[in-house]
Amino acid sequence: MNISGVVVRTFPQDIECVSQSLSQMDGVEVHGASNDGRLVVTVEQPGENLTVDILMEMQGLPGVLSASMIYHQFEELGPEEIEQ
Repeated sequence: MNISGVVVRTFPQDIECVSQSLSQMDGVEVHGASNDGRLVVTVEQPGENLTVDILMEMQGLPGVLSASMIYHQFEELGPEEIEQ
């Protein structure tokens, strides 16, 4: 499992729209936003390639100025988690 922390930058007036778009993406959760247009986001994906794809998709969303991965952690899944 790949867990990444991402800071997404947008114009302040676009925070709500961008936040809703991000929340609709699989494995993406918006945790907070600042008044200056920064959103704190986590991405959980089973593979590295999917994480990169999601980051690229974030960068292409209307209203997004940038999406920067600031944290990444890889956790091995146990046998009971792999079967789910």
